[in-house]
Amino acid sequence: MIDPYGRTVKGIRISLTQRCNLNCVYCHHEGESKAGTEMTHGEAVRILRIASDLGAVQVKFTGGEPLLRPDLADIIRDAASIMSDVAITTNGSLLNVRAKDLAAAGLRRLNLSVPSVRPETYHDLTGGILKPVLEGINVAKSRGIEIKLNVVVLKGINDGDLDRFMRFARSTGSNLQLIELENLGLNEITFRRYHRDLSEIESTIAGRAQQFTNRGDMNSRARYLVDGLQLDIVRPLDNPDFCARCTRLRVTSDGMLKPCLMRSDNLVDLLGPLRNGASDGELKALFIKAVGLRSPYYQAALR
Repeated sequence: MIDPYGRTVKGIRISLTQRCNLNCVYCHHEGESKAGTEMTHGEAVRILRIASDLGAVQVKFTGGEPLLRPDLADIIRDAASIMSDVAITTNGSLLNVRAKDLAAAGLRRLNLSVPSVRPETYHDLTGGILKPVLEGINVAKSRGIEIKLNVVVLKGINDGDLDRFMRFARSTGSNLQLIELENLGLNEITFRRYHRDLSEIESTIAGRAQQFTNRGDMNSRARYLVDGLQLDIVRPLDNPDFCARCTRLRVTSDGMLKPCLMRSDNLVDLLGPLRNGASDGELKALFIKAVGLRSPYYQAALR
């Protein structure tokens, strides 16, 4: 699958639900509006097989909170037989009771969203409790699951906690990823209140790093090695290089192919035809249609 700008689609990102047990102030809901239905286990797996037939080799399951799906382990088990790389994103609040089964199903890595390692701040930002998240990290690590901590950097809230996050990542044997807040699904007042450009923070990290890698396979994001800690920086805003190297196609929780996180005006319905008896060939044609609609959101990437 190669889009009109020469970008090969290697991975698929599937939202399994829009339900969530937290209410994070920075959540962009994977660029979705409220979904009226959810894909079943069988439907999600069939979509994966179609994507694999077309050349996709990676899948990441997202939400909402995917651990709210009681059939998540079954989905992962089937996905692991189809894709060479299977991962999830999670808030980690249920990981302490789900990690064992997920690991047994074949899950080897996950991204865990944690905006603060200070319990009161964590509660203020998410409405949740930090303690079960910490327990979940320990259980997941004990089961051999690699963890990357996702930290959306928020001005005046956690942007001064770089060293705290680095210590926490090292103490849990996790990698760390700092993410710039995106202006998606947020009102302008909220975005302006919390948005922090990561230039200064990245400059600090670069000055302390022993190694730097430009991850061309992952939107050309920056990866630093700081005293043994792997630390990624994700700066998508107004970043044409980020868009120019996008290799991901999304599927919303209600089964729409979504060519770009930042747009909802070019969705292609996949679940409707699937439920109405579409053949594999017809579903592949819908994938090809969606790939043909892909274009870099930040248009400077076209030059």
